[in-house]
Amino acid sequence: MDDSVDKGKKGGNRRFWIFAISLICLFGASFLAKATKEYNYKATAAEHLTLVVDSIDFRSDLTRVYGRLVGRPHTSQRIDAMAFEVNGRRMEASDIDGVDFKRWFQWEDDGVINVEVDFPMMPEFESGTLHISTPRGLDRCTVSR
Repeated sequence: MDDSVDKGKKGGNRRFWIFAISLICLFGASFLAKATKEYNYKATAAEHLTLVVDSIDFRSDLTRVYGRLVGRPHTSQRIDAMAFEVNGRRMEASDIDGVDFKRWFQWEDDGVINVEVDFPMMPEFESGTLHISTPRGLDRCTVSR
C-alpha cells in the first residue's frame, strides 16, 4: 500500500513541475514579445496604390510595417518592390505577406487586403518616405507618427 501512495505523490509532483514550467515559458514568451517597440503611424495618399499604415514594429532583427492595401473591388494591381527612405538612407523590403511581389492580385468585395512588409532593421523615426513600385508607376507616400 505504501508503494502506491509514493507513486501517486511522485506523479503529482511531476504534474506540478510540468505545470509550473509551462507557466514560466508562457509568461516568458509574452515578456519577450513585448520587448519590441510598436508605434502607430499614418501614410499620405499615393497616386496608384493606397497603403494604410496601421503600425510599425521595430525589432532587433527587422522592421515590420503592418497595413492595409485599399482598392476598388474586383480590380487588380501588382507591387514590384517597396523601399523605405529614412534620414537619407534607403532600405528595400525583403518580404511581404498578404500579396506577393511581382504578382498580380485582386481586391475582393470589401476592397481591403491586410499586409505585413518586412524591411531591414532601422532606428525608430518620426517620418519617412515609402516608395512603392507598380506597373502603373512609382508611388511615394510620407509615413509619419
